[in-house]
Amino acid sequence: MSLGPFDMLFAFLQTHANGNLHLAGLFVLLLLLASLEFGVQLGKFIARRHTPTDGEKSSVNFATAGVMGLLAFLLGVSLSMASDRYQQRRDSVLAEANAIGTAWLRATVATGAEGASMQRLLRDYTETRIAVVRGSPDPAEVDRLNQRTNSLQNELWQLAATVAARSPTPISGLLLSSLNEMIDLSLTNRRNFNSHVPAYVLRLLLTVSIFAVGAVGYGFGLVGSRQPGLSVMLLGVWTLAIVLILDIDRPQSGEVRIDPAPLVWTLQGFGPAK
Repeated sequence: MSLGPFDMLFAFLQTHANGNLHLAGLFVLLLLLASLEFGVQLGKFIARRHTPTDGEKSSVNFATAGVMGLLAFLLGVSLSMASDRYQQRRDSVLAEANAIGTAWLRATVATGAEGASMQRLLRDYTETRIAVVRGSPDPAEVDRLNQRTNSLQNELWQLAATVAARSPTPISGLLLSSLNEMIDLSLTNRRNFNSHVPAYVLRLLLTVSIFAVGAVGYGFGLVGSRQPGLSVMLLGVWTLAIVLILDIDRPQSGEVRIDPAPLVWTLQGFGPAK
C-alpha cells in the first residue's frame, strides 16, 4: 500500500532520527520554513485579490490560535510520554543493578567450585549489561550483546541448579530466586529500552506542526508583515522541542542516554578480578 505524503515525510524523519539527530533537526526546520513560506505566499495572494477586513483578520487570528493551542498540547503530550519512558529505563537499570548485586552476594556462599565460577560469570554479565545500557547505533552489535546476555544467563542458571541439586538448602533456594529476579529484570529492561512513543503520536505532531506553521504564515501574508526574526525564533524553538522528543525516545542511538552508573557501581563492588 502506497504511503501518503505525510507518511513518507515521517518515514524519512524516522530514518534520519535513528542515525543523525542533527540531520533530522535540519530536515524538520527546513520543512517548517517551507510551510511558513507557503502560508505567507498564499496569504499575499488572497490579500491581492481581496483586501481583508478587520473581522476576517480576527477570524484568521482566532483559527491560528486554536491550531497553535493544539500543537502546544501535542508537544506536551509527546514530551511527557517520552520522559515517562526515560524514567522507566532509569528505574529498571537501578533495579537490575540491585538484583545483580544480590545474586553476587548469594553466590559467595555457594558451595564448591560453582560459587567462584558464578562470580566470574556475574562479572562478565555485569560488563555486558553495562554495554547494553550504553547502547550502540549498530543493530548487529545490540543483537550480539543481547545474545551474550542470554548465554551468560543460561550458564549461571545451570551452575545454580547444580548447587541446588547437590545441596537443597534455603541458601541455594535464595540463590535461585535472586538469579530468577535478575533474569526477569533484564527482560524488563530490554522491554523498556524498546518502548517508544507511538509512531501515530509523532506523525500527528509533525502533521499539526506543518499546518500550524502554515496558518501562522498565512496570517503574516494576509496583513503584509512577514516578521522574519520572530518566525525564525519560533520555528527554531519548535524544531528543538521535536528533536528533543525524538532524542529521548531513542535511548541507544541519541544524545540523551541512560546513565549505567548503578551497574558500574555494582561492578566496582565486586572488587578486583581474581
